[in-house]
Amino acid sequence: MSDPDSYYTRNKQARKEYQRQYYHNNRQKILRKMELRRHLEPDKTEELKKYNRDYYLKNRERILARRREKYRAQKEALETVTKMKEESKPLA
Repeated sequence: MSDPDSYYTRNKQARKEYQRQYYHNNRQKILRKMELRRHLEPDKTEELKKYNRDYYLKNRERILARRREKYRAQKEALETVTKMKEESKPLA
């Protein structure tokens, strides 16, 4: 999937935007279904919690590295914007 000419690579941003918009539009329905499922199928809820925990423990380093990189990029962007604003201020 890392092939730059693949359909998925070319349309990655559009897919992400569609998913973001879909979740935004259907958030209440999704949350309501999750709540119902939690009460009607407690055993599946426990299975899902166990799966999520195991996945996190197995992939912790990768997940934390991704979070650190995202935080670093955001911090760097904020510092750049702040620096640009300071440089554009007129001297009084």
